Amino acid sequence: ALERIYLMMTVSPPIDAATTGNVAPEKLKESTAPNHLIPVEILFVWDFDWTIVNCNSDEYVPSKFLGDETTNRRLNEMIDTLGPTRWHECVSTLINSCMDERRCSKEDICGAAASMPYLADVRGSLEDIANDKRCGQAIISDGNDVFIGAFVEHNGIENCFTHGIETNFVKWRSLRTDDSNHVTPNKSGEEFSVVYQSSKYDGHNCKKCPPNLCKTQVLLDIKSRMEGYSPAISSKAKRPRIVYVGDGSNDACPALHVLKEGDVLLARHGRKINDPNSKMGSQNDVKEDDLEGQCTGSSFPILSTLRRAKEKRGLVPKCNVYTWNSGKELRSLARNVLSES
Repeated sequence: ALERIYLMMTVSPPIDAATTGNVAPEKLKESTAPNHLIPVEILFVWDFDWTIVNCNSDEYVPSKFLGDETTNRRLNEMIDTLGPTRWHECVSTLINSCMDERRCSKEDICGAAASMPYLADVRGSLEDIANDKRCGQAIISDGNDVFIGAFVEHNGIENCFTHGIETNFVKWRSLRTDDSNHVTPNKSGEEFSVVYQSSKYDGHNCKKCPPNLCKTQVLLDIKSRMEGYSPAISSKAKRPRIVYVGDGSNDACPALHVLKEGDVLLARHGRKINDPNSKMGSQNDVKEDDLEGQCTGSSFPILSTLRRAKEKRGLVPKCNVYTWNSGKELRSLARNVLSES
């Protein structure tokens, strides 16, 4: 599968928490102050692509209508033309092509997203954590709310994410006119476009994260909303222990800039499975004897990104770092965190 090549492979110097990702503190306070989040002892923060789902959602959905070869070829051509920071515009073009050329509807798009593959024990981990009253969970993803929302609703796990799903959001623009004889180019009569999550804060100034999202900015926002005034306890809440689960280059940013001593990074290692876009729904782990044959895709980049941050900038995570590849390994690590906390 085509990599999200816009992701930077180095990490910026530590971001001052007071600026929450270099956004003016007064602007952040103004935009999020009403949205208090319930304080918890342990906050699990999840990436989505290649973490909760075992694929790249932005590639999976269009591939169900256009096929892998066409999806990858068109993505490569658009990235070459538009530049590596324009990923989401390229995805929007692909989805609109699905609707125009294959005459699929919004419901068809959501149905494809709902069918994305996931590891059974990853879902089990989400449910284990949800059953622990000390915990809250959130998603921070550079995907989009339509794909993620369709998946979590279809799989009945939307209630796991007590502390929100922060991602880019889709805007549907009507293509219909007052002319009753006008034929719209697709069945839904609407156009798909992605609005950056960072527009919530009027952008971000992190020089190493893509323009749509800085996960440090978002996690500091979530943390500040938990640590602010809570009517339940009438005082400032204690900082939660943060457990961050991810695989990508941009997951290194909060790992280096937000996670502290006592926090945990559960970083995915190894290689991606072959042909993820052909799979659907719950999946078993690849057997250890079959890893070399079935997992020959690109490597998960979070650990190499952290290594480069250490070599080039002298930056290392302050938190404990554990690695996982299979759902079974992740579930064991999550249970260990719960038992030791």
